[in-house]
Parts: sequence; structure tokens; C-alpha cells
Amino acid sequence: MAAKNKHHQVTFDFPIKSIVPGADENLLLIETNDTLSKTQTFLLLSFEPLEIIQAISFSEEYTGLVTKSYNKDQLLFIQYSDQNNPDLTNVYMFDWNGGAPIFSLQKTRIIELGLEWIKVPHPHFVNKEVYIDLNSGAELKNTPVIKEQIEDNIFYATAYPEESEYFQWFVQYFTKHNITPCREIEYLKIKNSILIAYYENKEGGMMTNSLVLLDREGTILERVILDEKLQGIGKDTFFVYRNKAIFVTGKNTLNIYDL
Repeated sequence: MAAKNKHHQVTFDFPIKSIVPGADENLLLIETNDTLSKTQTFLLLSFEPLEIIQAISFSEEYTGLVTKSYNKDQLLFIQYSDQNNPDLTNVYMFDWNGGAPIFSLQKTRIIELGLEWIKVPHPHFVNKEVYIDLNSGAELKNTPVIKEQIEDNIFYATAYPEESEYFQWFVQYFTKHNITPCREIEYLKIKNSILIAYYENKEGGMMTNSLVLLDREGTILERVILDEKLQGIGKDTFFVYRNKAIFVTGKNTLNIYDL
């Protein structure tokens, strides 16, 4: 990569399960998962400077928490039922100090989400909805004012499976680099940069997932191996946030490239 492009890495103790941009454009939420102890850990990362500023872990009692929103003070999660019924979820609000949740709602669903409130079905009346204040868990008596959300500035790649006519164009392009893509290509062009993630067949029926960064003329500037010895393909293996390419290598290393 050209000298002007900076590359930052942060390696965590356990595999990264998800990376979640939030309303505050200087923050990123990293979820790691210790499968042995069945512990989920959420870490709040600041961009400038690049450091972990908050962390919280959950044991088996809260297995399967999915982040809905967060900030420097608290986190909002949903937890799906054992039957994976999207209309029966548990809702939890925690602060970063851990302990008991600030509030929880059982066997409900979030209909609408604001910066400071959620709308859920009324707990007692059919076809009626209520607004819940995220800071207290109390029901709001009046409909909240909908504040304009901060533009998230997140860009995800377009996926092209082998069956797509576009996939063959990528096969032809990579021929001169002795690369034979398989299964799926993820492609994103943003400003003067092009990013392509691809899979290659390896011995033993396994695959390698790689990412290349190209300039606008199609010259490869950088090639990174994301993961090896894969049996299947993933989704959204990279994205661009605040003009930075964000992806994971080796399962537990977060990479941030300035574009």
C-alpha cells in the first residue's frame, strides 16, 4: 500500500463475532465470543486515538445478545427466544459498569428505534403501542420528537455469486495475477479506491478468503489474507466507515486501513 495509507491493528483475546458502527461516528463496537466459557464481551473502541474505552462481558444467562444501539454510557440489546421467533424477544438496557440491567422487557419486540427511545407493543392491549425512554425504562406519555440521526457514512460491498455474469469479469481480471476466485466476490468502489474480497480453493477442500485494495486504474496496491482453511463463505467480510476499510484477519485481529 502507498505510504500515505495508514494501517492500524488491534488484536483481541477471542474471535471477533461482529463489528457495529454507531450513531457517534468516532465509536465502533466490537463483539468477541469465548466459545469455551460461553461468554460474550463487547468493547467500545474510539478512532482518535485508537483505543478501547469501555468493556462489558455477559455469561450464559444472556447468551445471544444482539446490539441494537449504544453510546459511551449504555447499550441496548435484544435476545431472541429459543424458538427464534422475531416477535418474542427480550430487550435489555445496560450501562457499561455491568451488573443488573437498567431495565428489561420480556417477550416483546422493538417496532421502532430512536436515539433516546424505543417503540414496542403495549404489554396489555392488542394493536396498541407504547414508547419507552431508554434512560429510565419508563413509558413516555407523549410521542417523542424524532431527532435527525447522524449520517452513518457506512458502505458495504455488493456480493456477486459464481452464477452471476459479473463474477466472470472478475475471474478474467484476476487471471493475470494467477488468482482463480470461487464461490463469491464482494466488490466496493468508493472515491479513488476499489476493494475486492474473494475466495480461492485450496487443498483438502478448504478455501482462503483474501482482500485486495486497488487504485482507480485497477492496479493492486495491497493484498491481505482474511482467513484460511474455510469450509464455507461469509457475509460482509469488510466494509468502509469514515473513509476507512475495516475488516478482520485471523478471526481476532481488527484491521483499519485509511483510504
